[in-house]
Amino acid sequence: MVHGVGIEIVSVERFLAVMDRRGEKFLRRLFTEAELRYCKRKKSPAVHLSARFAAKRSLFKALGRSLGYASVEVVHDGNGAPSLAVEGPGIDGLRCSLSISHSADYSIAETIVEKI
Repeated sequence: MVHGVGIEIVSVERFLAVMDRRGEKFLRRLFTEAELRYCKRKKSPAVHLSARFAAKRSLFKALGRSLGYASVEVVHDGNGAPSLAVEGPGIDGLRCSLSISHSADYSIAETIVEKI
């Protein structure tokens, strides 16, 4: 049974401007060390970071509440498909499905949360 659906779109340019203005401390509040390592290896880290930010925001919308950003991690399975590793109260008994896409200008993510 579907608990909730969330979708988020992020402007990469706007996200990059906030990154530049707020610096590393801002990034460490939003992302895990593994996410930062993964994204910083990419040619355009802001594109990948904004996609992860969109994924976390879409999860919060699907849950109907916020969690700490760093308690949610975007991970990849053996085929490279993204999924969410989530820690926090009220997560037991829920399954999250995630889809992420991005271009040079925008990142978008959709999360479906199901009761299992």
